Amino acid sequence: MKILVTLAWRNLWRSKRRTMITIASVFFAVALAINAQSFQKGSYELMIDNMVRYSTGYLQIQDVLYEEEPSMDNSLLMSDSLLISLKPFMKRINYMVPRIQNFALASAEAATRGAMITGIDPAIERRFNNLPDQVVDGSYLNGSDHAVLVAEGLAGLLKVRTGDTLVLIGQGYQGSMAAGKFPVKGILRLRIPELNNNAVYMPLSAAQDFYAAENRLTSLIIMPADPDDADRLTEELGEAVDSNWYVVRSWKYLLQDLLSLMKFDTAGNMVIIYILYLVIAFGIFGTILSMMIERTSEFAMLLSLGMKRGRLAMVCLLESLFISFTGAIAGAVLALPVVAWYHHHPIPLKGELAEMILQYGFEPVLPFSADPQIFVTQAVIVFVMALIIGFYPVYKIFRMKTVERSSR
Repeated sequence: MKILVTLAWRNLWRSKRRTMITIASVFFAVALAINAQSFQKGSYELMIDNMVRYSTGYLQIQDVLYEEEPSMDNSLLMSDSLLISLKPFMKRINYMVPRIQNFALASAEAATRGAMITGIDPAIERRFNNLPDQVVDGSYLNGSDHAVLVAEGLAGLLKVRTGDTLVLIGQGYQGSMAAGKFPVKGILRLRIPELNNNAVYMPLSAAQDFYAAENRLTSLIIMPADPDDADRLTEELGEAVDSNWYVVRSWKYLLQDLLSLMKFDTAGNMVIIYILYLVIAFGIFGTILSMMIERTSEFAMLLSLGMKRGRLAMVCLLESLFISFTGAIAGAVLALPVVAWYHHHPIPLKGELAEMILQYGFEPVLPFSADPQIFVTQAVIVFVMALIIGFYPVYKIFRMKTVERSSR
């Protein structure tokens, strides 16, 4: 086998220019494919992280009827049985975010607007999404406050400022009347326009009193210690809790629309990558084909002298694999520092594009993913292509008629 490997390697450098051009085509195509996939996956990872941290969390526990009718009547009870069900998983849970979310009418003097009331644990919310950093006027909430934070857009519509009083009217648990006056402790500037125009935050205890929903939540957000464990944790928690009362939803279920858009975008990107792979395939095939044409008489002579067809075919197959992997390894080596640099130093966006991205609550940067699977995938794809193309000279050698070729 060592002799066959040596022969295959030396044969490649008979025509150095042709071999180098073929290796270069593999090299650039693999490097571009790795960078394209790394950029795309990095952007998706950042988008998902933002949506998870500012919206749904990695998984949620809800009442079984809440999805069909999201109202306080279908809020979940933080019962002892639920806490007991969660206890075996606490080592795998980083922290939990209790929330109440429901609509109410917000009024100040003559102005009235619909608002999304969110009851939060101020300390946990600080850890979850850095909500205190969004306060542009006034101060952040304490757990014992009977006050609210109002989003800047809604505050402008209602013409309220820090220190003013906000009147809230809505429907509480089991049809009770929810009404109350709350001083405005601070103004929030939220990046997502929809939230910025209708969000009101208050301490969880105040929200439970307001909606007459003691010890109840609309959702319990769970942040796992290992985000990669989210799917498995969702499945195991779903089996552990009482399915007659509770349901566990993963972020993939809660963000189905976002994932559908990502799949659509991935399909478009894969078309470009497939074109790169096509370039690699034709480059390798062209090299193998020209070598076969040039060396047909040589192969016939070797076979006539007694060289086994299997050994000669193996030499040709090894030549194809050497070209592919030399280019693939070189491409991966080139792509590695580029991916590593932009993974730790994402490309910042500026101007109108950055402002547009900020409006949707995302950081205006273009990060790269350092997932090793991206590099492994390219190696596997190139190996399969080289293996398939390498069977062409194998086929030709086994079909070759030595007498006819020798006579020519």
